[in-house]
Amino acid sequence: MGSFPFAVLCISLALVATRSNGQEIVRQGDLAKSAAPVERLGPDTLRIRNVRVDTAKKEVSAAGTVTEANVLEFIAVRKGGLKAYESALELDANPVDLNLGLILIGLDPARAVGAKFHIDPTPPQGDPVEIWVEWDEGATRRKVRAEQLVYNQKSKQTMAEGPWVYTGSAFTNDSNAFFLAELEGTLIGFVHSPAPLIDSPRPLVEGEYGENRLNPSLNLKPGMNVQLTVRALPTSK
Repeated sequence: MGSFPFAVLCISLALVATRSNGQEIVRQGDLAKSAAPVERLGPDTLRIRNVRVDTAKKEVSAAGTVTEANVLEFIAVRKGGLKAYESALELDANPVDLNLGLILIGLDPARAVGAKFHIDPTPPQGDPVEIWVEWDEGATRRKVRAEQLVYNQKSKQTMAEGPWVYTGSAFTNDSNAFFLAELEGTLIGFVHSPAPLIDSPRPLVEGEYGENRLNPSLNLKPGMNVQLTVRALPTSK
C-alpha cells in the first residue's frame, strides 16, 4: 500500500501541528507537514490513519465508543477531547484526518458558513451530509441516524431527522490561530458552535442546559463499541 496522491489536498488546509501537553494542536500556518499519509486500500477505498474513506459511496467512517456523558451538546469528539463530558461518542479519529476524509468525498469548506459563537441562534450552512451510528446488539447489527442519539427530556422527543452540514471548523481569532476542532477535540455538534467539523442546521431547541441526553431507548452503555459513518448528500444548485 503506497501513499495516495490525494494526500496533497491536505496542503490546502494550510495547517501545521505543534505540541501542547503531549497532544497534537493544529494552527493555521505552513504546509501540513504532520498530516497522515492517505493510503489506498482498494479502487475506491482509502485510509487516513484510523479514518476510512469510500469515494464511490462518498462515505467517511471511524470507530469509537459511547461516553459517560449525562448532558449532550455534541454527537462525537476525538478520543480524549475536552468536550467528551458533553458528547455521546468518542471517536478514534484525529480532527485533521477526519476533515481531510470529508474533503476527499467532495465536501467543500468554501461553501460553509459556520457559527460565530457557542449557541449561535443563526443556523450554520454548508454541504449536506447524513450521519449513521451502528453497533452490535447481541447477534444483530443495529444502525440508527445520529439524530436518534439525542433525546430531549422536556419535549420527550429525539432530534428531528434531516441533513447535517459540513462547516470545516474554524481557527481561533488570535496570533496563534489554532484549529478549533483540534483544540477542543470536537467533531460533530448540534448547538451551533464554531469548533465542530459538522454541525446541525436545525434551529436551536429552546430550554435549559441539561435537557438533551443520550436516548435511553437505544440502551447504549458507556464503553460500548460503535462505528460512525458520514455520507455526503447531493448539494442543491
